[in-house]
Amino acid sequence: MLFISLRLVIFIFVVIALSNSIFLLSSYAQSNTLYLTHGIASGDVTDNSAIIWARANKEAQMNVEYDNVFNFSKAMIKTTIVNKSTDFTGHIKLDNLTSDKAYYYRVWLSTLGKDNNNKNASLIGKFKTAPYELSNRTVKLIIGGDLGGAELCRRVDIGYSIFSVMKTLSPDFFIFNGDQIYADNSCPEKEVKKFNFAPWYNVPGGDVPSVSNTSQVKVNWKNLTQLREVYVKHWEYNRADPHLQKFLQSTSMYSQADDHEVINDYGGQWEYYWTKKFENTEGYRNLVDTGIDVFFNFSPIERNRDEPDRIYRSFNWGKYLDLFLLDAHSYRSRSDLPDTPQNNKTLYGKEQLRWLVDGLLNSTSVWKVISTPVPITIPNCFAIKDGLGCDNWATNTSDTSIVNQTYIRERVEFLKLLDKENIKNVVFIATDVHFAANVHVEQDFDGDGDMLIFYEMASGPLSTNTRDEPNKPDPTINTKSLYSEAAIFDFGYLKVEERRDDKKVHLFYNVIDENNRIRPGSSLNLIPQ
Repeated sequence: MLFISLRLVIFIFVVIALSNSIFLLSSYAQSNTLYLTHGIASGDVTDNSAIIWARANKEAQMNVEYDNVFNFSKAMIKTTIVNKSTDFTGHIKLDNLTSDKAYYYRVWLSTLGKDNNNKNASLIGKFKTAPYELSNRTVKLIIGGDLGGAELCRRVDIGYSIFSVMKTLSPDFFIFNGDQIYADNSCPEKEVKKFNFAPWYNVPGGDVPSVSNTSQVKVNWKNLTQLREVYVKHWEYNRADPHLQKFLQSTSMYSQADDHEVINDYGGQWEYYWTKKFENTEGYRNLVDTGIDVFFNFSPIERNRDEPDRIYRSFNWGKYLDLFLLDAHSYRSRSDLPDTPQNNKTLYGKEQLRWLVDGLLNSTSVWKVISTPVPITIPNCFAIKDGLGCDNWATNTSDTSIVNQTYIRERVEFLKLLDKENIKNVVFIATDVHFAANVHVEQDFDGDGDMLIFYEMASGPLSTNTRDEPNKPDPTINTKSLYSEAAIFDFGYLKVEERRDDKKVHLFYNVIDENNRIRPGSSLNLIPQ
């Protein structure tokens, strides 16, 4: 009884403190003062450039001062205007940077046409530029995804504290692999009775309508103003977490989208949503376009001039690592389309796959890390009983009638090509399935007698529901499960480093939980072929 009473006392104290904070913020917002609403972030870092992101409470000039020394003694300044058209977010590209350097940047806001040197309300951030392409330095990265789903959001006592664990590891960069928000969920203030946590109360402010047309609040997909407001509120709520803000302030990120930034298991090319519940709901294209536009607004990302909605891109981190970031939803065929040669069913889209193959063929780095929002060897086929197929390149059965509802024909052709071209040292990293797993594949896909060997590592979730137990790897290819674990919040930590003893560039990988513990059995030490 004493333990329960202490928990209640702590909870009441936190709620009172939060209420005071919300009152102060509300009072601040009602004043006419400019302020940064959701911290600052850097992203899409290369060996000579970076994107700086911030958000204002209203129309303003965003100012960024940057230098590779902390006192900004030789600082450069760049500015941009933020307004309602970008949800008051701003993106500034810093270029002509020096490779393999720590840079500091200061962000502040100023009123249009007035004194632009008021730095009193500024925030200072830090990022590292990538090493030049011939550099042989160690590279460390973190991958994570799936934040704030199934009503398991910013818990009042700890928030998203897992990001503070990430911060202690001082990675070179963070890959936010997808499901950065759950626009088709909400974060109610009432007690959430899931995942064996008691009590779990969310920080107030997250009870935002779901774009899945909840019974409580009907979201009209034809109402562009309402749609945008719903998406923005979801992003505002997650990005208000102080642990996440401090992490992004100190570590650059590469932003990817999965499905919940729009709606569960969607496809960007479809004309209507595939579930029977929404088959006659008008405005699906508005849903996709608005969700992706807000994703770009809230990401420190450089938009492609020729293809403004293109998410897939690649980055080099020296001799040891080439990074490829994929988009698994913008180009996919309908999930319920039979996977036959005549239908040319695709998950990633033919152009994106050609781009990926060309990048792998031209890569001179030791390791080729492919970050995909959905795994390629771990099935996610919960909708298959409804005739709606699987959500990724994997399947959970060799039954022909079910395999025809998947995307595995495209995967077979892709792996054959990797085998034929003898592309080595490929590693896939992913989230999405809500459990952690390491998978090894060794198979002669093109029949020439040589084996294609690759690994896939899935991590997460950061904070949402988890499986009762992990799914088994795809039985239609020669997969071997090296580790799997459910019912934890976690992320992946990857390092490429040359070992002194054998002079080889090893790839080390661990799954780390929210308490900063390496999960037993999750560690990998891969030696290049």
